[in-house]
Amino acid sequence: MTPPGHPPETVPSSQPQSRGCATAAVIGAAVLLLSAAGGAAWYVLTRENPETGVYDAAPACEVGETEALDARVPERELTLEESVGGAADPFGQGRQCRWATPGGEGESVPATATLVMVAAPNPGGVVTAQENFQATTSAQNAFPVDDLGDQAVAWIDAGGYTTACVAVRVSNLYLESCHSAAAGYDGRVPADEERVTAGAEEIARATVDALPEEITREED
Repeated sequence: MTPPGHPPETVPSSQPQSRGCATAAVIGAAVLLLSAAGGAAWYVLTRENPETGVYDAAPACEVGETEALDARVPERELTLEESVGGAADPFGQGRQCRWATPGGEGESVPATATLVMVAAPNPGGVVTAQENFQATTSAQNAFPVDDLGDQAVAWIDAGGYTTACVAVRVSNLYLESCHSAAAGYDGRVPADEERVTAGAEEIARATVDALPEEITREED
């Protein structure tokens, strides 16, 4: 597996200087996964367990803008930031974000990363987040990730453009990081599974490390 901090792949100066179509191909794969995550069939309990989580709201996309993201998505631009759920949704509410290597001239191989963060409402937020985690990841051929949050698994979607995802629960917060990258400048071939899995895990770990200890919404 690629070691943490592995530098972003670059190409010789003799390569073509336009990567617009390549970047579009990499982003296209991630959009499908992001849409699936945002529209997951979240499972919700009846709040019989009142255990309260530490997050009254999900953090903003800035929490994911770490050195790990910089390394895995070189020259990144924030291309999507929008809400998931709302106050009336029993599974909770949060944000989904996407960063991508821009099209056009450049020296870095195209890559993209997505982040979904949903805070389950209190009371009972921890139990609801546990069930949200289980319902969202049970449809995947997932494998455990050690020493990350309260629960964490990873999986690979190789059905199209190879993409890896890592799902993490921290208290009552569900967090999902997905990463895809090209093997070369033209973007025709995706990077190998080990490389994108390492990238998704690095981004997830860095994001969890950057989370505030709690988010408390002030009463009006």
